[in-house]
Amino acid sequence: MYFARLITAAGLSSILLILTSCSEDPIQTDLSTNDLSLDTLLLKNISGFTYQISPDISAYKKLYIGNNHNFSFPSSLLKFPSTGWDTFLDSLVTIDSIFLKVYADDSLLNSDLGLHLYFISDSIFSESNSQSANLYDLDFSNWNDLGMPNISVRSDTSDTISFFQESILVWDLTEQITYLVDTANYHRTFSLSFSNESDSSFIELFSREYSAGALDPKIEIYYRSVNNSTAEEVLIDTLTRIVYASEDISTIDNSNLGESADNTIMLNRGRGYRSIIYVPFDSLTLPSFSIIRYANLFLYEKEDSLDSYSIRMEPLIGAVINEQPLIFDSDPYENLGAHFSNSSTSEGKLQISLKSYFQSVLMVDTLKNVGMKFYSSINNSLFDTVKFDLDNDLNRVEILYAAP
Repeated sequence: MYFARLITAAGLSSILLILTSCSEDPIQTDLSTNDLSLDTLLLKNISGFTYQISPDISAYKKLYIGNNHNFSFPSSLLKFPSTGWDTFLDSLVTIDSIFLKVYADDSLLNSDLGLHLYFISDSIFSESNSQSANLYDLDFSNWNDLGMPNISVRSDTSDTISFFQESILVWDLTEQITYLVDTANYHRTFSLSFSNESDSSFIELFSREYSAGALDPKIEIYYRSVNNSTAEEVLIDTLTRIVYASEDISTIDNSNLGESADNTIMLNRGRGYRSIIYVPFDSLTLPSFSIIRYANLFLYEKEDSLDSYSIRMEPLIGAVINEQPLIFDSDPYENLGAHFSNSSTSEGKLQISLKSYFQSVLMVDTLKNVGMKFYSSINNSLFDTVKFDLDNDLNRVEILYAAP
């Protein structure tokens, strides 16, 4: 560990000016009578490791099917609610047609892409509880194969030039009406998957999280209902009912994390890569009642830098396990639930604040510095991996504190 200390009158004046410049009425400070001193510290002994959990991709705005960037998504699953179907058991109601629709932002899709829709009246998954990596080997032999979709393109023609909006994939569910409207069937689950396992097959669809309904996976039902019937006339209403998917998830055939040959940590949402970082802050001896002005961690990326990658830091509580293999179904490292930070990579490095966490470690005797968890924000692409080189000499924590 290296320490760098710097106390200068000029530096003190500059810092106080910065700290007070945010006020509309600057505070006047007389340094000659102020007993507060500023000091800087530099910590360089940063360590860490990467672990892997089952990827949490259920809340993503896209559904993935096929192979892309060395990722394999065998299928995407849709589940529709069990309520609201009893309307169609009424003898006065006749269903004319029923369709399942999903949407994509690819204008080049065609109907022979090999994407099949399967149906089963079973639960199969829970979006909030199922793990994507545990669903990859589903057997569709007992599912009803509903074939491939009809595909159309929707364009914006409000201007003189037509602009592509989305592609619509439609399956006719007429043969499944009996199962869908039967209120004794509590589950209505569909799967989208390719009929072959070609390495080139891949498609992205909008999930139910993408929009407020317009582009959600949905079932559209067109039906007639007898509104009034007399000897002279029969009044029939022509109606449409839309049932939106209540749950959806993409399955993933995930590759396990191998042991790293070098001192590198990785973050990737699609793989479930997370990392633990340890900074020996509590090895320092700061004066009593010290106030941390800033504490910034700088981590430098490997040779292939990735800018604008959003990262979250969560302090940990409890013991930290670091025994191979570091592969888990769920995350075994418990968050403190406070003093977290968010930042993004820029110019080949991550700069993230540890101020709140370190100040609490300094002031609360029961709070121990056992490490920090770093993981990808949900806004990052599933396919992007950011790597940090813990052997980089530029990695550091810069701390400025004030002490009486």
